[in-house]
Amino acid sequence: MQLVKPKGLKQGDTVATISLSWGGAGDLPHRYKVGKHQIESVFDLNVVETTNALRSAQWIYDNPKARAEDLMEAFRNPDIKAIISNIGGEDSIRLLKYIDFNVIRDNPKIFMGFSDSTVTHFMCLKAGLSSFYGTSVLVGFAENGGMHKYQVEDIKRTLFCNKAIGEIHPNKEGWTTEYLDWFDISLQHTKRKLTPSNGWRFLRGGK
Repeated sequence: MQLVKPKGLKQGDTVATISLSWGGAGDLPHRYKVGKHQIESVFDLNVVETTNALRSAQWIYDNPKARAEDLMEAFRNPDIKAIISNIGGEDSIRLLKYIDFNVIRDNPKIFMGFSDSTVTHFMCLKAGLSSFYGTSVLVGFAENGGMHKYQVEDIKRTLFCNKAIGEIHPNKEGWTTEYLDWFDISLQHTKRKLTPSNGWRFLRGGK
């Protein structure tokens, strides 16, 4: 199947944030605000929320049909050039029976998310649309103390440029799995400690 490639972003475009699984953006408004600001200031984009994107986690869980309607709303709106997931979770499989795949097919645009957003990537695949497995609002865009340079450059190269991505170099900035409690507002501007990168590590033969 020949997948449709959505148009790239340009400065000043409008992108929509959406909660398709866990409603973390509603329960963590301070972190969502940081992520939204980062998208707008770093990438010069205008951010809007789908109708229910900032509802509480419990409301989001209880209303899978409304979540699906948010996705259809974002694809139908010609002013929205990309859709970015707020966070993953474990529940977006419940949206499937409410999805109109023709809406996705007829309105190709960028969709980006990871983890449980994989279900939405499969929706895009079924509709014939290429999508982007990448960070979410509450994770990469709202990174404590600011986004990592490597990720900013990667997003600009992938979503804003029409040229081939080319060789992907290892992240020399470093990596981290340090846990900082998102619900502790005082930690939002505390940078996580980075472990130096030694370049690519290739796994072969199950070792």
